[in-house]
Amino acid sequence: MKLHKLLAMISLLLGLSACELDFAPTAAVADSNLTEDDYQYLLVGVYNGAQSFSMGILYVIDDVASDNLNCRSWYPQVDQNNLTSNISNVNSWWEQLYGRVQRANNLISLLESKESPTTREMQMMAEARVIRAWLYMRIVGFWGDAPYLTKVTNDLVPRSPEADIWNLIKEDCEYAMNNGPEFSIPGQVSNISAKAMLARTLLIAQGYVQDKAEAAKLAIEVINDGRFNLANDYADIWHTKTSSEFLLQWTNISGNSGSPGWFLRSNLVNNYESFYGAGSAGYGELGRYEFPIDQSMMNAFEPEDVQRKSASVRHLSLNGSDTYDCVKLPSYDGADSWPVARIAEMYLVAAEGLGYPAGVNYLNLLREKRGLSALVAGEDITADNFIEKIMQERRVELLCEGHRWYDLRRWFNMDEAGRQAVLDLRCYQAGEVAGSRPHASEKLNIADDGYNLLWPVPAVAIENNPNLLPNNTGY
Repeated sequence: MKLHKLLAMISLLLGLSACELDFAPTAAVADSNLTEDDYQYLLVGVYNGAQSFSMGILYVIDDVASDNLNCRSWYPQVDQNNLTSNISNVNSWWEQLYGRVQRANNLISLLESKESPTTREMQMMAEARVIRAWLYMRIVGFWGDAPYLTKVTNDLVPRSPEADIWNLIKEDCEYAMNNGPEFSIPGQVSNISAKAMLARTLLIAQGYVQDKAEAAKLAIEVINDGRFNLANDYADIWHTKTSSEFLLQWTNISGNSGSPGWFLRSNLVNNYESFYGAGSAGYGELGRYEFPIDQSMMNAFEPEDVQRKSASVRHLSLNGSDTYDCVKLPSYDGADSWPVARIAEMYLVAAEGLGYPAGVNYLNLLREKRGLSALVAGEDITADNFIEKIMQERRVELLCEGHRWYDLRRWFNMDEAGRQAVLDLRCYQAGEVAGSRPHASEKLNIADDGYNLLWPVPAVAIENNPNLLPNNTGY
């Protein structure tokens, strides 16, 4: 294929990121003469989509919506859980996510049309399908029921039940587990990272897709693989970057705008170190500080959880100004990769999947590696508080890794105890006495019926595709 033709096709595929269901693309890359090298170029575009969200905001916006992060100015409606369908940011995130789904769909469709794909072509399809699965995890995490797209289309596609999209995610991960490349670097999808993503899916999926026993089995297989190990020090994951925890990450390089760390870190760092000396601010270089840590998150670490807290969050105080920031993405130049799947999560999947009391062992293996004492079954941890302990451990371990918002929804929907547990985490309501709920968030404001644990489908998308109605309850 001539170079100019290939470049034009890549440009078209990348351009799909600007397209969405409200103005579906009328063309897609298609050429019967594509070579294996050509598909590799197109796969780069699919990876680029996952790694290049504007300023990295979509990696952490669910932490802003939850009780992990607050927002100083940009997204107050997300922070306080009072979104409407007319908010432009919601439409932008919907378009970004579905545009990137379309990139993956186009490459997958091209490869599926081949009568006899090579081994490498099957591997490339596996990589694209895991990326699509991850994108759909984000979509259902925000909106629940959503359009089910596996091909680039002009059709006005209605929303499908959330469970059906989880089933697509499951199928994508299963295909990649069986056909993906062997692990080489964490920045590339592999068969083992697909297995980890499948374990996650079977644990947290809605409806008929959920299979906690199988989730635990797969997670334990990943743990026992031997190539991925819990860090000896939590700081090794984020700061010295010497751990072998990452199964999959979206890679950022120096100067890349894909890392959200700039918006997480304190804006006092340089002045603080000018006053107190070089290195006095600890982990994390200067940032813009758009998304402070919620005080309930600062207080969520157990007193002995020093290793994890010191490598995750920071409090700086200078001349009457205080900042509380996340330092897990510490580099000023943006060269911090974003974690898609870590081995630590597999311990938590195994623990929750096995349930009480069998799962306590995997919870304790993680805790002990983080320098915490083991929980004693029947004393510190019981059948009644098992899920609460799991959610606590997930919160502090996976801070700013894209899990908390969906965790709150699935916890709320588990049973009445889960519903009450989530409501106990929200900010103080009218008439409540400050201090009456020690775990209360500063901004999280979940309604009694939990309707705002789902976001509204954007008005712009509905205007262009009325089949997206009805909107989520409450909007």
